[in-house]
Amino acid sequence: MVKSVWVNCVLADEASSYVDFFERKPGISSKALYHISRAYALVNLKLSGPEAVSDSAIAAVVTLAIYQQIHHQRSAGLIHLNGLYRMIQLRGGISRLMKENRALALKPLRLDVELALESGSPLFRSDEVPVNAVSDDSRVTKEQLPSTAPWFSRIMLDVVNFASLLNGREREGRMKLDPLNYTETLLSLLYRLIEVAPLGQSRSLPGGLYDDVAHLAMLAFMTTLLPEYGSDHSSYLLLSNRLERAIQDFHAMSAGTPDSGLSLLLWSLFISGVSVLKRKDHRWRSLLILETCERLDLYDWPAVRRQLCGFPWIHTLHDVPGQCLWENAQRRSPNTP
Repeated sequence: MVKSVWVNCVLADEASSYVDFFERKPGISSKALYHISRAYALVNLKLSGPEAVSDSAIAAVVTLAIYQQIHHQRSAGLIHLNGLYRMIQLRGGISRLMKENRALALKPLRLDVELALESGSPLFRSDEVPVNAVSDDSRVTKEQLPSTAPWFSRIMLDVVNFASLLNGREREGRMKLDPLNYTETLLSLLYRLIEVAPLGQSRSLPGGLYDDVAHLAMLAFMTTLLPEYGSDHSSYLLLSNRLERAIQDFHAMSAGTPDSGLSLLLWSLFISGVSVLKRKDHRWRSLLILETCERLDLYDWPAVRRQLCGFPWIHTLHDVPGQCLWENAQRRSPNTP
């Protein structure tokens, strides 16, 4: 199938957004805005003709859906995503599209995952998403992980190893991951996490509140690895509301919690604060950070950071905003002069 020059330009933005993300360059590229306006001109023409499920038609609808994401128009985005799903099924399914045009196939999968964090459930299933396991040379084992139910430890291990890989490459100055491999691994992990306990369903995880907090905080962590479409960061309202409530419930039950539970509580407070709850200035979070650190005998940022690094934590992404959370909590301490 011959791809148009326009489709190639749309796909090229995936690599540039990956680079901009880790170099922390905000904003919507002029190329992206051009593609969006171009999509409106092409989509009706394509969908009414014999190329209704061609690469260029799918790319046009993808671009419109991204536009809806940028402008927080979730209902319209879901309509476009459902249309994409039907188009891809007519093409033979997402697995076939991955073989024919991997870069294009990853875009509706990303949209599906992001909207699932808003609406509750994805359209595609995790077994439809190819798994590109990037194990590298990580030495993290299950025994080094926080205590969770066995059904969850495999997913957590994969997330921890992925974080370890990213930290290792940055620390050693090694070449960054191929953007498509990075995106495929990230989406595969997100699908697996979402499928464990879809956000739109009642939550009754085998490990109780501990696993609930761990699962939701892990999802929040993964959202920080998704390059933003623009400078107006996504809030993932459904995820943020559930995580905020779970953290507060977990804290209320933590009076006799061992250190492992307190460590999870501390990490969830920080990872929520640098991800899905970062747009809110929560006094309760600052107070819980101070209380939890005191119970763990942590009294300065280096000690807190070491504790956080026992969980998924990307130094280049999380250290600076994490330290800001710590300093903000210190300013609110009753012991601060």
